[in-house]
Amino acid sequence: MKILVAGTGGVGGYFGGLLAQAGHTVAFLARGAHLEAIQRDGLQVLSVHGDFSIRPANASDQPEALPAPDCVLVAVKHYDLQATARQLRAVVREGTAVVPLMNGVDPHEVLHAELGRGRIAAGTCSVAARIDGPGVIRQESRLRRVILGAPDGRPEEALSTLVAAWRECGVEAEQTPDILAALWSKLVFIASFGGVTALARSTAGEVRTSPTTRAVLLEAMREVERVGRAAGARLPQDAVEQAMAIVEALEPGVTSSLQRDVAGGRRFELEAFSGTIVRLASKHAIDVPVHAAIYGLLRPLLTRAEGHAGPARVE
Repeated sequence: MKILVAGTGGVGGYFGGLLAQAGHTVAFLARGAHLEAIQRDGLQVLSVHGDFSIRPANASDQPEALPAPDCVLVAVKHYDLQATARQLRAVVREGTAVVPLMNGVDPHEVLHAELGRGRIAAGTCSVAARIDGPGVIRQESRLRRVILGAPDGRPEEALSTLVAAWRECGVEAEQTPDILAALWSKLVFIASFGGVTALARSTAGEVRTSPTTRAVLLEAMREVERVGRAAGARLPQDAVEQAMAIVEALEPGVTSSLQRDVAGGRRFELEAFSGTIVRLASKHAIDVPVHAAIYGLLRPLLTRAEGHAGPARVE
């Protein structure tokens, strides 16, 4: 199976890099200095599970310049998804599997609307990884999990192939018949952890050991759980406990990607996180004071960052 990674940031660079290291045919969509470094020196991955490099790495900023893929892994920021989907129209055919590894609960819906073809799946992942410099991905937590599923719940051969390949690399991977529950379970964690750490400007260790901040984090998670259930997600009864277990398992110095983007003055995924919770809470008449505060306090910073942002990018 020929795989195209659309977005060679922390997620795409790490999980796509693992597949390439294992011998699968993988091409990378990137841009700018990151792309130039990958083309010149290969893709370097620094990981707590062991460093490796993909050299040479097949990379471009134009998907049509890369081998026609059987499967596209979409791993961009949510705010760049529509632009990326339009770029992928050049290479996605009716039989192409399109698998988002992104935050949020609706990337598969956006891809379906923008592409109009391809076998659109849904997916989510848990990993602490980021671009550490041009051509370099740093993965800094032992957590590495992928959950894939078709929106209609039916098994998909392409997803089974990906799951098996990642498992051989040591990743905790599975195909689920209820991907909506998995997407919302991830949102319970990431929307709350991201928003709280961004406002507190604190690490995982600092947040979980401060009684008052920990209490805020827990209530934020409970709000997402309530909204998710109202939206039809069959969340497990211990969804909040599972989300807190992820926080407990993180290395003390780990920060969220949203926190790093806010601190760096870059665009960040507020609308996919607390924005989604606030909008759906209003639709279902649910009070979400913590996420309303997160959204209200971070929205001006996002507006500022959007004013300085260039065109949509695929890292």
